[in-house]
Amino acid sequence: MIGRRYLGVRWGLGLVCGLPLAMGLMALGQAGTSTGTAGGGAATNSQVPGAGVPADNGGPGGIGLVGGPQTPGAPKVPDAPDVPPVEGAVPNPQAEAPVVGQEAAETSSTERSRATGLGFEFFGLLGPYRRPKVPELFPGTGARLMSLVRDGKLYLSLHDAISLAIENNLDVEVERYNLQLADDDLLRAKGGGNLRGIDYTVQAPPNGVGGPGSPLLNTGATNPNPTVPTVTDLTSLNSTTQSTLNYGEGGTSTTYATGPAVPLFDPNLILTGGYLRRSNTVTLTGTTGTATGTTGTSGTASGTTTEAAPLHYIAANLSYIQGFSTGLQLQATGNNDSQVIYSTQSENNPFYSPSTSVTLTQPLLRGRGRAVNLRYVKVANLDRRVSRLLFDQQVQQTVYGISRLYFDLVSLGENVAVKQEALRAAEKLRKDDADQVIEGTLAPIELTRAAALVSSSEFDLVQAQGLYRQQEVILRNQMIRTESPVFAASFSEIVPTDHITVPDLMETLPVTDLIQQGLSRRPDLAQAEEQIKAGRVNVQASRNEALPQLNVYANAQTRGSSEVAYEQLGSPGTGAPTIPQNLELGGLRTSTIYQAGVQLTLPLRNRIAQSDAARDTVQLRQVQARTAKLSESIRQDIENAVIALETAHAAYNAARNSTGYQEQFLQTEIDKLTVGASTNLLVIQDETYLAQARSTEIAARSNWKKAQIELQRALGTLLENNQIRLDDAVHGTLPQ
Repeated sequence: MIGRRYLGVRWGLGLVCGLPLAMGLMALGQAGTSTGTAGGGAATNSQVPGAGVPADNGGPGGIGLVGGPQTPGAPKVPDAPDVPPVEGAVPNPQAEAPVVGQEAAETSSTERSRATGLGFEFFGLLGPYRRPKVPELFPGTGARLMSLVRDGKLYLSLHDAISLAIENNLDVEVERYNLQLADDDLLRAKGGGNLRGIDYTVQAPPNGVGGPGSPLLNTGATNPNPTVPTVTDLTSLNSTTQSTLNYGEGGTSTTYATGPAVPLFDPNLILTGGYLRRSNTVTLTGTTGTATGTTGTSGTASGTTTEAAPLHYIAANLSYIQGFSTGLQLQATGNNDSQVIYSTQSENNPFYSPSTSVTLTQPLLRGRGRAVNLRYVKVANLDRRVSRLLFDQQVQQTVYGISRLYFDLVSLGENVAVKQEALRAAEKLRKDDADQVIEGTLAPIELTRAAALVSSSEFDLVQAQGLYRQQEVILRNQMIRTESPVFAASFSEIVPTDHITVPDLMETLPVTDLIQQGLSRRPDLAQAEEQIKAGRVNVQASRNEALPQLNVYANAQTRGSSEVAYEQLGSPGTGAPTIPQNLELGGLRTSTIYQAGVQLTLPLRNRIAQSDAARDTVQLRQVQARTAKLSESIRQDIENAVIALETAHAAYNAARNSTGYQEQFLQTEIDKLTVGASTNLLVIQDETYLAQARSTEIAARSNWKKAQIELQRALGTLLENNQIRLDDAVHGTLPQ
């Protein structure tokens, strides 16, 4: 059972039996010249091709003991309990490589949220200890808004509305800070720390008053009694609620195991110092005679204690610890303990005759290799790509919402015009009826009926204007920050300058090609695939944790007296080193020690590590399953969007034809009324039906436009269709 679980243990023991002394001597031979290279480690800026993580020289002086790339016959990581893979998992073999993934590799820095004061750019060694600074919350920019306001009105095109939202919307601003969080995590990982994670949530914009459930733009119900107005509750239509979309494919309870200890890529210098006063007392043993000291004589011939003047020392203990990407750890310690303990003279120079110890420790199984020790750097680089893709998703959601709100405002404005025209027609009918009543050719009751129609039309107009004003407020709050002093330009009304134009003929939409385009361009699918890559890195680490801890070490000491204590390598991701056990421990005054060997920790059951490896693999399968489901959902969204667009186009043509027929019916009834062949009631009904037909045509035109926007959202082409570059959106400045 042990041989099956710990494959490669016998190989490791056989290897180290013949090599430890030679390796130790090689390392010690370079120790004197390794000071300049020991600081390289994983925190250097050189890159491994294709890895996206810092390269490393393998240790001091370029010596890599047993780490680095796998070699034939090397011990393999034991497999976790067999978990079958998800069949048909994404990436889809029919889809091209995501184009947005290429964009994600570009820079993501922005002056709005960039933290300064990180690194060594401030007076050398003082740089790492100053507090980083993050700019205050950006208040927004009002330059574009001021150029659009004339005579107290905001003349707004769709492009201007989208630009204002990307530059000032707070949901987009929150996502910009997520880019900085990913950069901070990468810096932490390069220092040997674990990751604190990024925010996977995206905010969807509000629907507005013209969204789902609105009887104004989505239904064309006919009022059976044209003189009785239909009451609409404006408070129930004022939809400002935003929903939160979570794109974390791991689920709410998914947390991968921590894995093996992470090397201390950031070097640590540990120093203690102080004053020490020691009495100079010596006990001598003999058979005859007495011992005389400088201050007195005591004792007998068998034992004499002589007390001299007390001795004074400056005690100092210094230790340097650094880890490297192969798992190698360098620990160098120096102190004057032997001088303090054995010297017979006071000494204020702590390094007059110091004791030194240099130890190199390399794991052979658990914690061995760059793939495991640089896992957090790899995941942090993937998180940077994910954060940019999430920003892309947030911008697309914002463009999608602003476009819907804008064209709903356009449709609401057109509906106001229809209600105004209906009111003018009703007032004209009332005036004509009044003239006929005066002439005695029409019964007075018909004038009352016409007056009721005017009142009903006035009520409809008031409601249409109220909906328009509510939509203005919602759109305004998505574009600018009303409480910010930056937006000093005031306006009382938004005037849309773009209108909806529906083509007479629709181009053919090849669903299969559109699906392939959507699978290659959707940022939510691309970031889900990046999460799968991060999951694989974590699974590899948890499987490595299931191995025994087998280390090989080499040590050299001057004025030493002890064996090497069991080394605690790295940290659990905090970057805090373990204080060396020999920090304040010296040895004999003349002993020089060279030693090498192995250190082994062998869990006899290993159930925790086995469970973590299995659980992490299962969680990876869950992420793959959710990503596959997302891929299927994208296919479904595109197919439904195509059907909705085709249906909306056919519905608009039908609504437009219906409006033409209603105009003909009304004109016929008016002509018949002038010759006494019709009644006033029929004319009133046809006028109401024409107003409703025109509102229905507006609703159908609006539905077609929103179906077109929905298809662009499903394809992931909203930014491209609106001439928006993602880098411009990141920096929050779009061209005029």
